[in-house]
Amino acid sequence: MSWTDIETWIGEKAPVLHAALLPPSSAVDVADAEETLGRALPEDLAAWWRTFGGIGENTYTHWPLVPSMWQPHGLAAALDCRTLMMRAISGIAFATLGEEKDYEAAALREPAGTPCVDIWLPAWLPVAADGSGYELFVDLRDGPRHGCVMEWGKYSGADGDPLWPNVTAMLDEASRALRGETEHRISFEHNHFYWE
Repeated sequence: MSWTDIETWIGEKAPVLHAALLPPSSAVDVADAEETLGRALPEDLAAWWRTFGGIGENTYTHWPLVPSMWQPHGLAAALDCRTLMMRAISGIAFATLGEEKDYEAAALREPAGTPCVDIWLPAWLPVAADGSGYELFVDLRDGPRHGCVMEWGKYSGADGDPLWPNVTAMLDEASRALRGETEHRISFEHNHFYWE
């Protein structure tokens, strides 16, 4: 998995970020998360979180490891963000809770990768954020694109196609970008970096 390459890059190029990396999740943490979700995590996502625990909040810095703006979540932050998103978006687009629940049930029957703009589905698990209300999430619904990575926009919901077929592809692209093998270019400023 490319996370090993990314973490090596962090250790060499971004010591402030390296110091802020949290301990990885345990197999028990992953199993508990699956119980909470009522769904199994894709193996690549579970494997990533068993090696990456997230980035500490005490840095007051956004670390966009996934181009061009995405700071990855560890498992604990992902679960917290999922709960927050479900609560924050509930009750906005529908006249009654019953209408919202019917819409949610229908959307959950759709295959993974199907757009949904009016609510945050409980089968969506955040994996990265831009720091201003946009999220990348893994779609845990059934179907051929189970485990795909999609974007939630704070104004548009999840109205687009998946960005990556899975977390492995997302991390592979991030790893290649950090090595300068894509069109993305990284710039350093003091102890921080951003994408041009």
